[in-house]
Amino acid sequence: MLEIDAHGHLCYGQMLEHPEIAFFDPMNPDKVLFRLWVQQSAYTKGRWQKVGLKPISKELTVQEPRFKKDPISGKLSIYINEKETPADIKDCLNLERAAVWDPEHVEGRLRDHCENKENIWVKSLGLTSDA
Repeated sequence: MLEIDAHGHLCYGQMLEHPEIAFFDPMNPDKVLFRLWVQQSAYTKGRWQKVGLKPISKELTVQEPRFKKDPISGKLSIYINEKETPADIKDCLNLERAAVWDPEHVEGRLRDHCENKENIWVKSLGLTSDA
């Protein structure tokens, strides 16, 4: 388990299969808010403190699909279990983009969740006409 200070909000994350981390709701620690791929420096350089071990729940051992959008063709695909399959926009809605997050951006997303604000990084990585 990792302890993350999102500027006054104490949050926890659980390391899953590298580089994925599950982040838990500070108001309800049993609820997973989101699962992201995160730069290793977040937890190897002391930014996020390791505070213990907890068994990984069965649901968190299953890989989650993520979407990809080709920057040239604009074609969408679903990425899961190291495989990509073509997709359309309805298949990709509500999925995380296949991207590795900086720790600062994760902290901002957690802080914005706690403050009930839209997060700029979620918006910029989501499915829009210019995504």
